[in-house]
Amino acid sequence: MASTLLLEIGCEELPTSFLDGALEQLATLVPEELTRARVAFGAVRVLGTPRRLSVLVHDVADAVAAREEELLGPAESAAKTPAGEWSKAAEGFARKNELSLDALSIAETPKGRYLRAVKRTPGAETSALLPEALGAVCRRITFAKSMRWADGDVAFGRPIQWIVALLGDAAIPFSFAGIAAGRSTRGHRFLSPDRFDLAQAEGYVEALASAHAMVDTAARRSGMMAALDAAAKQAGGTLREDAFLEREVTGLVEEAFVVAGRFDEAFLKLPDALIESVMRDHQRYFAVQRTDAAKAEGNGRLLPVFLTVVNTALDEATIRRGNERVMRARLSDAAFFVEQDRKHPLADRVADLDGVVFHAKLGSYGDKARRLASLAPSLAAAFGVDGAQSARAASLAKADLVTLTVGEFPELQGEMGAYHARLDGEPGAVADAIGEHYQPKGAADEVAPSPMGAVVAITDRIDTLVGCLAVGLKPTGSEDPFGLRRLAGGVVRTLLQHRVRLSLAELAGAAWDVYAAENGKMLAAAAGAKTTREALVATVVDFCADRLRVVLEARFGRDLVSACMAAGKDDPVDVAERVEALGAFWKTPAAADLGVAFKRVFNISREAPAGELTMEDLGRLTQPAETALIEAFAHARAELEPLWAGRKYGEALELIARSLRAPVDRLFTEVFVMDKDEVMRASRLRLLGRIADSVAGFARFDALEG
Repeated sequence: MASTLLLEIGCEELPTSFLDGALEQLATLVPEELTRARVAFGAVRVLGTPRRLSVLVHDVADAVAAREEELLGPAESAAKTPAGEWSKAAEGFARKNELSLDALSIAETPKGRYLRAVKRTPGAETSALLPEALGAVCRRITFAKSMRWADGDVAFGRPIQWIVALLGDAAIPFSFAGIAAGRSTRGHRFLSPDRFDLAQAEGYVEALASAHAMVDTAARRSGMMAALDAAAKQAGGTLREDAFLEREVTGLVEEAFVVAGRFDEAFLKLPDALIESVMRDHQRYFAVQRTDAAKAEGNGRLLPVFLTVVNTALDEATIRRGNERVMRARLSDAAFFVEQDRKHPLADRVADLDGVVFHAKLGSYGDKARRLASLAPSLAAAFGVDGAQSARAASLAKADLVTLTVGEFPELQGEMGAYHARLDGEPGAVADAIGEHYQPKGAADEVAPSPMGAVVAITDRIDTLVGCLAVGLKPTGSEDPFGLRRLAGGVVRTLLQHRVRLSLAELAGAAWDVYAAENGKMLAAAAGAKTTREALVATVVDFCADRLRVVLEARFGRDLVSACMAAGKDDPVDVAERVEALGAFWKTPAAADLGVAFKRVFNISREAPAGELTMEDLGRLTQPAETALIEAFAHARAELEPLWAGRKYGEALELIARSLRAPVDRLFTEVFVMDKDEVMRASRLRLLGRIADSVAGFARFDALEG
């Protein structure tokens, strides 16, 4: 027979990040421990609220069958001493497998004589094995920060209050953190505070739901979002979608109740981003936007309404008044900061950046602003935007760092700069670029959408990369305190999204030159004489190429990306186009055979001697397979060169498959390339080397693993 297993760890309220992390661990830990105990089981379902971590395991076998297992250890020569006694290696083998030395023997195997043992594990009731398995699960749960309480020495995310462990209708006896497991649980802290017993594991979700504890996270989130949508509609608008808030607030409540509040419409004069930051980042409130918000430009998308998700709404009026009072105070502070900041144009604040340290070895943010203004015009032409305006946007991009608003709301860097730039009369493209240049902020974030925003975003990132790598701040292992990998990924993703071809080497070199011109003495003192322009450029290209590899491998896999990047990695867009073309071609029937043939060409041509393919070489190659390949290659090369130059990679691959695959296969079938005659061998290898060179700028077929 099979039963359902329930483990519930009840504790004080966990933060959302703790809850999410622990549930993710449970999904792995429970199957691991049950497997280690040899218990057969079915589907595993993790559940939780701020007050509990739960897991239901279905179809758990009631018993574990006896098992007999043959184990082989080291060879006899290592298992026995010269005197015929068991060696230390044999003793370690026995100890590892929990066997006595009497259970060891020497057995004949196809590979020789080896140490052998038969390990017999008796059968057992699952209920007898679960105490140890469930205790191990509890001990293995970890948190970013743990705490100890009372006189215990167990560390956990929050103090544990109760534990439930049931197999079917039977309680599993074990203890953790001084708490004995049983069948007694608790519902919602306020709406159902009394303890109650669970008769069995089946029906757990329904039993807790009746006690106002919605343990199914997905169902709790779904119910919460439905209530928020309804409340927003009732307020005359639509809910402002926010994936972070949705996840965060779901982890703050056991049952979601929505309370709507309002604030003075006069505050709508503030930037939408500032109002939302007050709601989202400081209070965890949801914003409500106008139904026609999609048509609105700039600010003015919001209604003077906010929605709060609370764990209980027994006194909704009191909750609303308290929340509105907090919102009024927060928005009043925000309005004061903006009012003070508007007393000086954004451009006047650039000088104040000289007093803000960017990095001790790389100067101030004032130094950085001047470097960005110098570097941005060199990228502007590639993106088709005005160089002078790009320089203007770059020089102003960091100016909002010294405003009162950003000092209080640092998450609004860039956005407040864009707001002030618009009010100061800066061109719209300049203001947009200031607001966008921090994008992407993470791997899931969108890149700067406007061309000028992309220019400033790349300029900002390449300046930081070149400076930090020049002074020896390259990340090591998992440590990346300055987020350089994220910055390099931003450069690559922005180029790919905008489909702008730029040389990473030229970009890094230009950034180095600006450093040398603007802060040459400082950089020389920090970087040292060993850091040359050439070495630094190579380091930056390799560093960005590593991020490019990560981005492309997520779409195309390692094999195709490795082959194309081995042929060149300086231009991310060109690399992506080559990978895309090779990926599309690889799905055609001709791909496998062509790949094998050209991999042979690349591999064997490594043996080619130095020197160009000469007329003398061609004159020696008179066998039918050789002359057929020479003729086919001559025709194909004339057509290939303009295709490569025009980046018509798909057409080029089709031409190679159509013109060269058969002659190459014939050569390897009919001709022994590695002839004993050194002169003949050299001529054949030079021919194959020339053929390999004709496609080496597209992909290195010898890098393909398949």
